[in-house]
Amino acid sequence: MECGFARNEPVVVQGEGLILREWRHRDVPAMVEMFDTEEMDRWTPLAHPFDTGVATRYVQRAHQGSDGTLQLAITADGVTPLGEVLMFPASAPGVCEFAYAVGAAHRGQALAARAIKLLLPVARGAGYRTAVLTIAEDNTASQAVACAAGFRRDESPLQRRERKGYVLHMASWTRALPQSWL
Repeated sequence: MECGFARNEPVVVQGEGLILREWRHRDVPAMVEMFDTEEMDRWTPLAHPFDTGVATRYVQRAHQGSDGTLQLAITADGVTPLGEVLMFPASAPGVCEFAYAVGAAHRGQALAARAIKLLLPVARGAGYRTAVLTIAEDNTASQAVACAAGFRRDESPLQRRERKGYVLHMASWTRALPQSWL
C-alpha cells in the first residue's frame, strides 16, 4: 500500500480552534525561543542548542518533505507559532507516526492533542490505517496528550533509546484511523 499526500500547494489545515501551516523563514526567531530549551533537548531529537542557523536549516528541510514527513507549525491565528506537529511514515506499511512539541509559554491549552486530532483524518485520507506515538515512559505530559487524542498504550515492550546523553525508555501508543474519515 502506498501512503502519502500531494505537496503541490502549501499545506494548511484548520479546525479545533487551530490553523496548522507550513513553517516559514520568518518563524525562525519564534522557533529558537520555543525549541532552544533543556526540556526540548531532553524529550525531542531536536538539535541543542537550537540556534538561528539550526532553525533556518530546519525550515528548509521541512519544505522538502521528500521522505513523506509533514511538519506544521501549530498556530491559533495562522501567524504566530505556538508549537509543531509532525506526521511521517512509520516502518510498517499503512502506519504513520506523529510527534509534537509545544513552546513552554503555550502549554496547558491542549494544543498538541488538538493538532493531532486535526491531522488524523488527513492521515487516513493519505492511506494510513493506524497512527502511532512513541513516548518516553516518564514523560507524563506527553502521555496525557496521547490519551486526549484517543491513543492507547500498546502491549509492546519498552524500547531503550540513547540520545544526546539521555537514556529514554520509549512506549508505543496507537490509534486506528477509521474509514469513516474518508
